Amino acid sequence: METAGLNSAEYWESADIDIRLNPKRSIDDAGLGDFLREDCGIEAAVVMATSGSSGRFKFAVLPKVALLNSAGRVIEHCGLTREDIWLAGLSGFHVGGLGIYARAYMSGSRLVEFPGEWERDGRRLVNAIEKTGATLISMTPTHLHDLVSHGMEAPSSLRGLLLGGGKMEPILVDSARQLGWPVWPSYGMTEACSQIATSTDGSVDYLPVLDGWELKTDGEKRLAIRGESLFAGYAIKETGGWRFDEARDGEGWFITGDRCGLEKGVLQFLGRVDDLVKVSGELVSISRLNSLAGRIAHDHGMDVAVVAVPDERRENLLVLVVEASRSGGHEMLSWINAELDPIERIGLAVSVEKLPRTDIGKLDCDAIHSEVMAALKD
Repeated sequence: METAGLNSAEYWESADIDIRLNPKRSIDDAGLGDFLREDCGIEAAVVMATSGSSGRFKFAVLPKVALLNSAGRVIEHCGLTREDIWLAGLSGFHVGGLGIYARAYMSGSRLVEFPGEWERDGRRLVNAIEKTGATLISMTPTHLHDLVSHGMEAPSSLRGLLLGGGKMEPILVDSARQLGWPVWPSYGMTEACSQIATSTDGSVDYLPVLDGWELKTDGEKRLAIRGESLFAGYAIKETGGWRFDEARDGEGWFITGDRCGLEKGVLQFLGRVDDLVKVSGELVSISRLNSLAGRIAHDHGMDVAVVAVPDERRENLLVLVVEASRSGGHEMLSWINAELDPIERIGLAVSVEKLPRTDIGKLDCDAIHSEVMAALKD
């Protein structure tokens, strides 16, 4: 998947459908392009894979006009200009990475590619900013954690660091700003073609909503969004073939999987409705992992569970929980990881005396999580 030309008129004015998938994940998109063009009449769109709560991939269809609308809103909200220089360091198969190219194209600003792979000490990034005079960059909390943990100071040319793609801790952002990194925390999603709310003053908890979005919440504070930057819908592969879901109600509202607080044009992210967790900026389904781990463990006469616990660098660490009365926990970990994509692989195995269960025999996830946290502290 090439990134060349992503900030050109040739790309954005083309009627082509661009399917952009993470090469590190096993994703079956056979027949998707033909389905969208021939069955749905869709053109001039970008397609990205996203996981549902069941762990099955859905393909979000993002019209190029919606992506450019989002880019224009970000440009206006953040005060971006043609004099800015973008350092493009995020993957182009994520909307946060593609959005960089859309904004550079819309604003007429210069864009330079980040050379090579990310290094945890951040030295290569700092050198690239200093060499190019970059004024803007986007990154995830994992990247920012690396910069802060190594005490890297921001180059003087940088005036904006758009932060997104995972949970943002106030202490991390404060520490980064003390090192001179001009952090702009943001909240967005693939289905919104990028940002929904962004703070340019470093505020993490309360983010001003970008113009062009209508937002509302229900009694459980579940967020719904509507606007011209909204995606077209999902393409979903089923046993009988592909189907298309516009994923909105009769009034055009898309119901998200997030709980948020809203007040006077400001958004506060409260948490996820479903069981998806972020690991280094990638969504991972805990229910899918439990299903796969349970199947493998059952074949070996064992009971296991998978939970996510907070991790300072990657936001969440995946843990395999095994009853202490059983042996082979680490061997089981290897068997399970052999069937997972790299981003889903479980970090360690922890033994508990007995897996807690509810009155009806289901695994008590909250109790398991508490036992794991206690075991990790010992």
